[in-house]
Amino acid sequence: MPFIYFGENSDIVEIKESKISGAGQGLFAKKKIKKGDFICWYYGVYVDRASVENGYYESDYLLTLRGQDLVIDASDPLSCYGRYINDSLSMKKTNSSFVSYENTYSAGVKAIKDIKKGDEIYISYGIEFWEEPSRKNKLSQKDREYIEENNDEI
Repeated sequence: MPFIYFGENSDIVEIKESKISGAGQGLFAKKKIKKGDFICWYYGVYVDRASVENGYYESDYLLTLRGQDLVIDASDPLSCYGRYINDSLSMKKTNSSFVSYENTYSAGVKAIKDIKKGDEIYISYGIEFWEEPSRKNKLSQKDREYIEENNDEI
């Protein structure tokens, strides 16, 4: 995958070791982010939605855009800051959500709560991500219900 765009929000966010054990890197606020503020883009390579739905293409960094025939794959570490946002599996910790833009194949991330400087940014990956057998057992019933209620296919 080629370099897409990296650096659009270096004054807002930074990549550091996640507070979630075993998660690797995460995305952190470099300054206070207010509820409703734009945080970063979610860019990558575009993949045919049918290929993904039929199991011909897999990645842990796929984002399905509602009403679009393409899916964004941000698996390249240089694709965007949004790829570094982890799912905390906690209703209390989730502080951002995906947002799509009409007539474009792009998505961004916005704050759904005020985020303090230094806080890790968390998003819900949605129930489909957690349906994978290797991930399914990691969910509590409460977290599973939360994900089902807040499924963020954009």
